Amino acid sequence: MGGHIYEDSELSNLPPEAWGNVFDADGPFDPENSWLEGASKDDQLIAMREWFLGRYCDPAHETPYNGREGGYLYIHGGPYNPSGELSGRFSKLVDGETIEELANELSRKGGDEWAPVIHYAPDDYDERYDLDHGSPHGPLQRLRTRIGELRMTLSLQKDATAKQQVVQLVYSALIGVLESFLWETAQHWIEEREDVLRRCIEKHPAFRDQPMKLGNVFVEHAKIKETVKGYLQTMVWHRWEQVGALYRVGLEVRLPSVKVFESPLSIRHHIVHRSGNDMGGLPINIVEEDVERLANDVEAFAKATADACFEKFVGF
Repeated sequence: MGGHIYEDSELSNLPPEAWGNVFDADGPFDPENSWLEGASKDDQLIAMREWFLGRYCDPAHETPYNGREGGYLYIHGGPYNPSGELSGRFSKLVDGETIEELANELSRKGGDEWAPVIHYAPDDYDERYDLDHGSPHGPLQRLRTRIGELRMTLSLQKDATAKQQVVQLVYSALIGVLESFLWETAQHWIEEREDVLRRCIEKHPAFRDQPMKLGNVFVEHAKIKETVKGYLQTMVWHRWEQVGALYRVGLEVRLPSVKVFESPLSIRHHIVHRSGNDMGGLPINIVEEDVERLANDVEAFAKATADACFEKFVGF
């Protein structure tokens, strides 16, 4: 839910009459208006929070990162502001102070710019974001080149004030380098191997569970590879459960442990979305040794992943 902003849903605390979309089993929760208007403040907060988190997510965790150009891609709309979205839906039903209380809570936890939740693989392959289909060694070679360039950028900066900013930017960029590697590697083998493409379609829930009209069968079949590549373009490549599922189901490759990246991802979130400050407003303290450690972890993870793919598809 909501990019790991909240650990547990509180929907079970609401009475049955709270549901306004009881016949829409696949849709996100939508509260029943008349119930909401007369509900207690606590129930109103739960209902509005669940409504929002069912539709919007923290971009630090959910929005795809463009490793080539840098920055997040709001391909499906946004960014969305909690206050604006909550007021637009509930201003005639709930007191304004209660709405703003929740909006402020959401902003503290996830910022003021949220992205839409995508429930199915989006059908929006964009050739502008396509990748070059070259050697299977290419993704790892490019990752090492990018890491080397980032190290050089760090070494060239001598001004003490600017150096700290550069350290943070390079640290953040290393996560993007890893995301790009995972994207490039997955797409290479989907392009190269028909069996990988087929497993993605038949076994991955983003494709397997998509509804389709019989009249669209031939159209969808003709663009099947673009459909999968469109999904890759919009994936969040540090959402480990999603990335791991794609590799496990489609490539039949298990990724190395991602535990080493838990803290770096949190730090990157503060750098990108809080101008280098933590949730308490204190500056994030990163030194060059932290950057070097992360660079080594990224390269080791990438090499292990590349080796596993070669063992699976090439035999060595």
